[in-house]
Amino acid sequence: MARDLYAVLELPPKSPLGEVKKAYKRLARKYHPDLNPGDKSSEDRFKEISEAYAILSDPDKKKKYDTRGYVEDFAPPQGGRGVHFEGFNFEDLGGAANFSDIFESFFQGARQPDNRPESGSDIVIPVTLTLHEAFSGKKVKLTVPHKTPCSACGGSGRTAPARRGACPKCGGSGKEGISKGPFQFARPCRHCGGTGNNPGEICASCGGSGRKDAVDKIEVTIPAGVDTGSRIRAKGKGEAGKFGGPSGSLFIETHITKDHLFEREGPNLKVRLPVTFSEAGLGAKIEIPTMTGKTLLKIPPNTGSGQVFRLRGKGMPSLLGGSSGDLLVEVYISVPDVIDEKSKELLREFERLNPENPRKKMGL
Repeated sequence: MARDLYAVLELPPKSPLGEVKKAYKRLARKYHPDLNPGDKSSEDRFKEISEAYAILSDPDKKKKYDTRGYVEDFAPPQGGRGVHFEGFNFEDLGGAANFSDIFESFFQGARQPDNRPESGSDIVIPVTLTLHEAFSGKKVKLTVPHKTPCSACGGSGRTAPARRGACPKCGGSGKEGISKGPFQFARPCRHCGGTGNNPGEICASCGGSGRKDAVDKIEVTIPAGVDTGSRIRAKGKGEAGKFGGPSGSLFIETHITKDHLFEREGPNLKVRLPVTFSEAGLGAKIEIPTMTGKTLLKIPPNTGSGQVFRLRGKGMPSLLGGSSGDLLVEVYISVPDVIDEKSKELLREFERLNPENPRKKMGL
């Protein structure tokens, strides 16, 4: 080549390989034809720096050039706008050129055929239950809109070809060529998915997706013991897969409303029970609510407010078939809204006979 290759890359003689790569990246970004459409001078300049880089980026050729000033066995890139990609980071070009599309096509293994089988999505349907329904279980009827495999093509998206043989688009090669500016690449044939075989025509019934809209009416049994966020799975009842892929799952997700009496604490239930002053002081048998009806609870004498009694097995059923939770009864003393004068006098007498400071333990 007549010109000084280092001068072409705007470098001093015998610059190291790292500087050569940096210069090429900088100049290619400036003069690339795709970034300067219709500019013949930029195209010629890009060809010139590409030919210079082809020599100086090769350690053996660079050594010969640095020693002799020429390389006798050099063959410039063909096609006038050939490009050497070594050391070039196309991200430096920003959004000015869609190089990601180019290289998705260039590297055939990086991009899969558009009609490959794909699993269907899962469907999640929320169901709201009361606490009593969650305790006993419930059957619910649901309407489920979803995608189902197309019956006309069996979910493949294609009708069976009238004549077997090679793909009519790629001639059986399984590849198709594309052009992007000066680049010529090949990618898997989109008509046959890269197989080279005749895939048949697009199904007119589903438009090639392999799926059609459907609505199912189903009845689901919600087991006893579910909580908010519990899920019941129906495998294969979700969205149909694309192009013959497996269907997803249907999930019934339960949400439990608050109850006016019971509060849930994991597998246990909790209820707050008001008692009178005399019931707490003298003891009593009190009727209390449970999820299965009323039962008697024995309150021992001198029961304090906040004391908790546990009734084994009266809580929520176990989803796994184990033991049920417990019912926790928290007692609190209820003070009457109105006290007559005689009652007040009796309370004063009681306080005189039982002098006690309940705040003494607090140091007050």
